[in-house]
Amino acid sequence: PHLTTLMPDEAPLTPQQIASYLREGILVVDNLLSPEELSSAHHGLVQTLRGDYGVDVHHLEETGHGLMGASSTNGAGGVLDVFYPEWKMKIATNETLFQITCQLWKAAYCHDGEELEDLLDCDVVEDKSYKWHPFGAFDCNRGYMYIDRIGYRIPTALAERIGKQQPKNGQHQCNSTNSNQSKKLRKRPIQRSLTPHFDCCPESYHNTTNKGKWRPIQCFVSLTDNLQPNTGGFEAVPGFHREFRSWVESGRKSMSTTPHRDGDEEQSEEQQQPHPQPCVGEYTHLNPTHDRELIRRIQHIPVKAGSVVFWDNRIPHGNSYRNDPPLADDDGCGETNSDYSKILGTSGSRAVVYCSFLPDVDINRIFVGKQLQYWKMKRSPRVGDRWIKQEDEGVDEKEGAFDAKGKQDGEVEKNEVQLQLTDLGQRLIGLLEW
Repeated sequence: PHLTTLMPDEAPLTPQQIASYLREGILVVDNLLSPEELSSAHHGLVQTLRGDYGVDVHHLEETGHGLMGASSTNGAGGVLDVFYPEWKMKIATNETLFQITCQLWKAAYCHDGEELEDLLDCDVVEDKSYKWHPFGAFDCNRGYMYIDRIGYRIPTALAERIGKQQPKNGQHQCNSTNSNQSKKLRKRPIQRSLTPHFDCCPESYHNTTNKGKWRPIQCFVSLTDNLQPNTGGFEAVPGFHREFRSWVESGRKSMSTTPHRDGDEEQSEEQQQPHPQPCVGEYTHLNPTHDRELIRRIQHIPVKAGSVVFWDNRIPHGNSYRNDPPLADDDGCGETNSDYSKILGTSGSRAVVYCSFLPDVDINRIFVGKQLQYWKMKRSPRVGDRWIKQEDEGVDEKEGAFDAKGKQDGEVEKNEVQLQLTDLGQRLIGLLEW
């Protein structure tokens, strides 16, 4: 059997948890990390921020501007380009995390080569068409890691204060109009929320055209408690994965009441307005006007430190517009605050590790081979849909062809980072074959 094959009585998730994911498309699993693992991650995060970016979590007012150099998203969501530290890779290759993902793949997604037409059969009592995808059969016990980033979102008021202290940008734009120049010169917060979005392109979801990978489940491990709304936490629309196909087939149209005049008499009529197509790669933001009703359904998803959140990639999600933690004596960190405030500080910043896995299908094997090359060179990955600015061409594929195992011009050599990975971790990253 494969390394991660589980007997039913060994499976991490209960039938009730699996049923919840099938229904909601979102699942929070508590206590993925032990207290010792959580503490180790806290120390690792603090060390990474201080050593790589000069950010002292205990003196964010003076050092927080260093976060700007860690973000290629202009501060959106507090997402930071931190990929390879050992503490982070340990979380991203956590065996239980992968086992849970395997359980969810098996329960929630077709993996035996099913056809969509069979699932749409009118004689079927339960609609299971939401389980279909165009990538064919796969072994649910095999997969690869998607090397993602971390989130470290400081309180909104602090982000605004630090932003006001930064040098003004755009002063060389002398030919701008006064209004345009004032916008360029406006001092912005160094971080902001991550607008509600999909990490997929709705119109092409059910085909393989122009796809670089297939990642049906997204997830993050939270390093801090986030139990209250409006504290920078995760927000989503539960259950929308079951509505996704019909929503796309309707053209993503919304009904709006548009007042107009007919002579001297003002009337209003409901009009079907076609949805704009804001899909950029595999990122699609919700439109505040056309998707107003969908945005209203967004809910805060509470999560404790050390827990993990899984969600289907057809679930609209983002993080809250503001991070306004309670006063310092509470700090919005719940009962466990005293356990880690000495390490992470008392600012009320939210910290997560984004980590997910890719099923073992052809398109993902190619993706993982390319991703592995960036890991070897310790360079930010330029494959996938990580919103990273393409300042260079990354790996020059002309220098050597990638194969599905990420080998190029000879066998993989051992290095100190490789030695930090477990046997499972080396399979997940593509160094060892399944």
